Amino acid sequence: MRAWRFTEFGDFTENYTMGDYDLPEPGDDEVLIRLNYSGLNPADRLLVEGKYPGAGELPLSVGRDGSGVVEKAAATSRFKPGDSVLLLRSAIGITQQGTLAEYVIAPEAVVANTPKGWSMEESAAGPLVYLTAWKALVVQGHLKEGESVLVTGATGGVGMAAVQLAKSLGATVIAQTRDSANHDTLKKLGADFIIDSNTPDLVGEVQKSLKGNVDLIIENIAGDSLQHHINAANLNGRIMVIGMLGGRSSTIELGQVLFKQLRIEGVHVGKFVPTQAQDAWKRVLETLKKVDQKPAISKIFPMDQVQEAFAHLKEGHMGKVLVQVDSLNQ
Repeated sequence: MRAWRFTEFGDFTENYTMGDYDLPEPGDDEVLIRLNYSGLNPADRLLVEGKYPGAGELPLSVGRDGSGVVEKAAATSRFKPGDSVLLLRSAIGITQQGTLAEYVIAPEAVVANTPKGWSMEESAAGPLVYLTAWKALVVQGHLKEGESVLVTGATGGVGMAAVQLAKSLGATVIAQTRDSANHDTLKKLGADFIIDSNTPDLVGEVQKSLKGNVDLIIENIAGDSLQHHINAANLNGRIMVIGMLGGRSSTIELGQVLFKQLRIEGVHVGKFVPTQAQDAWKRVLETLKKVDQKPAISKIFPMDQVQEAFAHLKEGHMGKVLVQVDSLNQ
């Protein structure tokens, strides 16, 4: 089979290359999946560059999202050859071979059938971003109907998922973006208000929209922006940190954290065990179905253009970037 892999950490464009490899053989409680689509994430590139902890034995394929068809499964499996499936959050693409390959081995516990009415493209685009957003909003953020949510970096994959889910759960949603061209799309996803990320008066803009401060903040940016988001938070507010696009370090005033009784908490979707991920995924699908929302896709690249796909991902985009893995056979 053909797969993209790297043999040493370093420059992505030099180290990540496509080659021919033996077809993997599934073990007990595993399935072999022939992939149609792989979804890209910024962390995939960081792993190749040696900037993401916990990589498995090299050579390694990255790619954590994917959809495809079951090629082989045990006789006792709940899946059978020909079933259309997707992958939920797991060690795939980190310590196990990932989805930028024609085939992938997956533990049965992290495999789910493709949702009714979803395309294979949408099935590859949805799981990781929605599970991350759900964990931030519901599992750790304890969002209640009628509360307000600020989504920073709202045009990224998880940001867009958070806008959709927060609105679907009955929240008033503020989305932050730097580009006015994104406003209409964010409105369609469920944003009630949109604020320019570069505004010098975030608190004033939030209060003008909500007539007060915000209850829950989905923090994609952090860095120097974190203090501005603390300023905009309500009494007993929660800030769920899911990204660090603005930098890995932040200087904050602890006085506001203390007197507002704020909770600033990291969200790591990898801490979901398979049963938690399966349960969360079912609840995500039920929530999205109520408002007829699905994953947003930015662009699909053929399998021989993985480097170009990651370049597009790095430039910034709205929606998920996919690679059509089976395009090599067309």
